[in-house]
Amino acid sequence: MPTAFGPLHMTLRRLGILTAVTGCLLLPQWGMAQAPAKAALKRKTPVRFIRWQPAQNAFLLNKLAKDGDFGRAEYALDKLCDQTIANSRANQTIIIRRADFSREMVEQLGTLPGRHRRLRMLAYLQKHHKLAETLVFLIENQRSVWPKIYAMLAHLHRKLGSQAAEYPNLTAAVCSVLYAPLTVHMNENPATTPDPVNVWKFYVQNQDRMYFGIKHVPAELLVYVVDGTNSIADHRWALAKYRGNSDSGQLFFSINYDYGFLHGHALKIDSAGFTLPNILKYGGVCVDQAYFATEVAKDIGVPSAVDEAMGNSAGHAWAGFLQARGRVGWWNFLSGRYREFRGIQGHVLNPQTRRDEPDTYISLSAQLIHTTAHDRWDAAALTDAATRLAVLALKGKTFHAPALPKYVHDIRTAPRVANITEAQSLLHRAVVACDGYAPAWLQVRDLAERGKLRFGEKLAWSQSVIRLCGHRYPDFAMAVLAPMILTVKNVHEQNSLWNRLFSMFSQSRFDLAGEVRMFQATMWKKAGKLDRAGQCYMDIINRFASDGPFVMGAIEGAQNVLESQGHKARVLRLWEIAWQNITPPAGDLGTFVTESMWYQVGERLKQKLAAAGHPKQAAQVGAKLKSLLASAGAGG
Repeated sequence: MPTAFGPLHMTLRRLGILTAVTGCLLLPQWGMAQAPAKAALKRKTPVRFIRWQPAQNAFLLNKLAKDGDFGRAEYALDKLCDQTIANSRANQTIIIRRADFSREMVEQLGTLPGRHRRLRMLAYLQKHHKLAETLVFLIENQRSVWPKIYAMLAHLHRKLGSQAAEYPNLTAAVCSVLYAPLTVHMNENPATTPDPVNVWKFYVQNQDRMYFGIKHVPAELLVYVVDGTNSIADHRWALAKYRGNSDSGQLFFSINYDYGFLHGHALKIDSAGFTLPNILKYGGVCVDQAYFATEVAKDIGVPSAVDEAMGNSAGHAWAGFLQARGRVGWWNFLSGRYREFRGIQGHVLNPQTRRDEPDTYISLSAQLIHTTAHDRWDAAALTDAATRLAVLALKGKTFHAPALPKYVHDIRTAPRVANITEAQSLLHRAVVACDGYAPAWLQVRDLAERGKLRFGEKLAWSQSVIRLCGHRYPDFAMAVLAPMILTVKNVHEQNSLWNRLFSMFSQSRFDLAGEVRMFQATMWKKAGKLDRAGQCYMDIINRFASDGPFVMGAIEGAQNVLESQGHKARVLRLWEIAWQNITPPAGDLGTFVTESMWYQVGERLKQKLAAAGHPKQAAQVGAKLKSLLASAGAGG
């Protein structure tokens, strides 16, 4: 997911586009809105802005359909969009959405090769408005592949006819993900997405057998369904065998670990053929286990993603998938992974951008499962509008929206200006419209990181994030709030915010609670309060030693504090306590035993005991480490 001021739809081209524009007509040299304007003046009849603006929007699109001048249309729609941002009232979100959609659609279509191709696609989208809005807002951040995406839409239309528009969410998802074959590599085994038309047909033909259905699942979630890289034959096999499975993460453990691989033998799956039935029959390593669980999830209509991270000497993989109950949804990244690797932040492949991103970024998308399309589109348009004002404000530029005709009324008393307060107001409306729209929250985070939010504003936003995300999407809450809290300069105010987070996580998400304590320890250490830092480190060691790799940093931090205070004699005991508090890993973890914190801390303790002249105790620790390695099949 991009940052709010990266490629979030507001290009630099728009920053100075209005600096020389004045007058009540948007683009008089192009005949923009002259007919509606003259008619209204002749009647001398006042027109409400909420009626005038759609008329201008329709006029521009109709003119574009006739003359095919996408450059001029985009130029004029940019300015109409600015007029709408500047003058719309708080209850007039619909016209912000219409203006933003038209501007974005014309910009996207303008990248297509060939005037006739652009006009044909414009006509198609105007005829199928729900598909148009779904696709346009979904692919805003895929600028480099817009031509390929629209080529895929044209292909689906040719192959499927009118049906393509009858399933706007599925069609948009297929176009945004399968505009070109997607290939992933599971160790030595490449896997590629099937033909997009066949993927579309599989889900439509089996929509009644899909766990969440298909037609009404948001496209933002379906992108994690249609990106499956197993064959259509495997799709059918998985659906027949696992239909209705509510915890596909547990399928991770249905795949036997191929222990021969630990002793230098080739994986059986490599020679058997990389299919889902073969993975189930011959087993594999953790990435194969994760692949099987997530591909089966996709085949039964459950959004899913392989989550990966690097350890000290090896990679780890686990499964993430969507679950829902009633009107609440959440991503489960816990049930399909080894317990010893919890607390490690992983990354997933964004199937639209084909880039890795932190798994925390997609967790909030679960909130979209029961939202309406209009809510999602409103949030996207309001976030775009906020971005427009924020980018100008950050660059010290003035917002020059063209003046409205005098006969237009029912507008804001004072037009919006380019400042952070106005941007925040629009962002607030965005999250009210659809609180699962992650870019809005991430833009708030970015504003805070840039030092543009006051403490009171950070406090208010943090309370909103905690209310929404605290218990349902804690990973996303941490991703948004931690960078924001770090910008608070007053150490006591910062500590107060950290304590709010800690209180939220301490009962159920021990890994995140431990991370919070690490942030607090660093804060106190930087402030010169070593006793307070040491207390935070020890709280981690005593309460969260088995909940994440941060425990190693906590031990080393506590050691530094002890040494700084002249208590070097206590260091050895510190490591002994920490090791005792960490739960030993399971014996079936294989070679990954050496990646566990229990093993890593034990090795360090053994070395310290030997260096301190305690060979007997060092040998005892070494014997325990060797015993576990032997039971895991990874020892000498």
